[in-house]
Amino acid sequence: MLGGPDPDVPAPGRYVLPLVASRRESPSAMTFQFSTAGTGFQYRSNQAIRLALPGVDDPWGAVRTFSLSSSPSEPGMIAVTCKISDTPFKQALSRLHPGETAVVVGPLGHFLLDVGRPTVFLAGGIGITPFRGMLRFATDTGNTVPRRLLYSARVPAELVFRAELDAMVRASPAVQVEYTITRPGESGEAWTGRVGRIDLDWIRATAAPLDRPMFYLAGLPDMVEEMVGLLTGPLGVPEDDIDYEIFRGF
Repeated sequence: MLGGPDPDVPAPGRYVLPLVASRRESPSAMTFQFSTAGTGFQYRSNQAIRLALPGVDDPWGAVRTFSLSSSPSEPGMIAVTCKISDTPFKQALSRLHPGETAVVVGPLGHFLLDVGRPTVFLAGGIGITPFRGMLRFATDTGNTVPRRLLYSARVPAELVFRAELDAMVRASPAVQVEYTITRPGESGEAWTGRVGRIDLDWIRATAAPLDRPMFYLAGLPDMVEEMVGLLTGPLGVPEDDIDYEIFRGF
């Protein structure tokens, strides 16, 4: 993670938190909500946690780092949203029942929403997770600074949070969301929207009306590297106006 706009963040701690609920967000992704009631856990929009499932035998270890997909405006809980791969850790997480606990260390990181600057979010796949939290926070707090999200997924069914994002657009004139699908032929669902990857012209057109926007990127390493190259190269965006998180998926 790169440094965000505000280093004044809560100190991390160690917490044992019970699962409140889990739900399927797409064919490959799930959200897990954990109760923070009575713990004093606080975080900024939108930090991360390390989540441990002690006793899980996984070659990658029994700990993963997740961006929080929840917002500080949603009190009493935190949530993570991730792809459910076939690794032992992800399989154990998917089978966690309400009331069962995980060990959480956090909050972590400085991937923070700058509430005062226009924002362009570039999300690839499950990289949408921190942006859901940031947009939820901006919407819930009545923030009127322009927020623009360009969101790419393989097929329409993998547009995680699509219904909620569309509801945020209806609720706030400051929020605009656009989607693109990279492999429409792999879907049984008809798609009449944009097709292809997030590209230079689309980013330029989205950012052009905004006054010195901040760019946030999240996705797989190749996607993030490509987007950083477009921003710092042809678009000439200063590095200080770019922040990103890389998702590795295991």
